[in-house]
Amino acid sequence: MKYSIKHKLNISKMTLGTVQLGMNYGINNASGMPSQIESFRILDTAYHGGVTVLDTSDDYGQSEAVIGQYLRQNTDKQFTICTKFSASRKGDLSLHDALRNFAQKACEKLSVSQIPIFMSHTERDYFTYGEELVSALNELKEEGLIQNAAISIERKDCLEEIVACGAFDAIQLPLNLLDNKVIRDGLIKKASDSGIAVFVRSVYLQGLFFRDPQALKNTKFDAAAPLVERIHQIAQKEGLTPAQLALSFIRDTEGVDSLVIGSETAAQVSQNIEMFHTPVLSKTLRDNLLSDFEHVDPFVISPWEWSK
Repeated sequence: MKYSIKHKLNISKMTLGTVQLGMNYGINNASGMPSQIESFRILDTAYHGGVTVLDTSDDYGQSEAVIGQYLRQNTDKQFTICTKFSASRKGDLSLHDALRNFAQKACEKLSVSQIPIFMSHTERDYFTYGEELVSALNELKEEGLIQNAAISIERKDCLEEIVACGAFDAIQLPLNLLDNKVIRDGLIKKASDSGIAVFVRSVYLQGLFFRDPQALKNTKFDAAAPLVERIHQIAQKEGLTPAQLALSFIRDTEGVDSLVIGSETAAQVSQNIEMFHTPVLSKTLRDNLLSDFEHVDPFVISPWEWSK
C-alpha cells in the first residue's frame, strides 16, 4: 500500500468507504448491510491490509456507531477517520454551534476525542454560508474538536474556486473512467500541488461498470450500455478485469491521494487491496482512455439523477 503525508496525516492510497456498514447502498449491492461480525471483519481486513483512513458520515445509517463499537473493542487499532456534516441541517442554531454539535456527537459515536477530517457533505454549504462556514470550521480546529476541515463536492465546475479559496485541507469528489474532465483539465494536480489532500469516490460509478452491457440496453441506462461494453473490451484486451482497469486509472492519476472504496464483505476488501498492488497503467493506455471517454451523457455520470 502506498501512502502520502498531508497535514500530518498518513493517508493510505485506499480509504475504506463505510456507508455499506450502516445501510443498504449501491445499485449492484446484492447482499445488503453486513452483520456486525462481518463489519468487524471488514475493518480488521482493511487495517491489516494497510488502510489507514475510514470514510463515514452521520447520514450513513449505523456506520459511525459500528466504527465506534469496533474501536472500543480494538483499542490497539487506530484509523484516520473522515466524517461528514450537512450545514443545511443546523436548524435554529448558529452555524458554529450546529457544527460543534455535529462534531461532538460524531466523536461520541466514533469513540474518538478529535475528528481528523471533518467534511462538509456538499459544496452547497460553502456557497450558502461562505466565510461563516470557514470561520466555524477554524474555530472548531482551535477548540481541538477537529484537526482538518474538508469538503465533498459533486459539481466539478466549482472545483477550481474551492481550491483557490484556501479554506479546506482536503476535498472529496467523484471521478472515474467516464467522469474524467477535471483530470484532463489538470485540476486534480493543481489541487494537490496547493497542499490539499485529494480523495476520490465513485471509482466504479456505484457498480455500473460491473453490469452486463446487454442488460442495460432499452433501460434508463441505455446510453451507458456501449460505454460499459467498451470498458469491458479494453479490460479484456489489457488482461485486466473491469474493476482493475477502473481502479488503476484513478489510482495512477497524478494528484490523487486516496480512493474511497466501499465493500460489503471482508473478501471484497482483500480483493480491492490486492488491486492497489498491480502495475501502473501505461501512458498510452491512459491517454486512450481519456480520449475514448471524453464525451459522456451527463445522466450516466450523475447517480443522483438515477432514481428520478
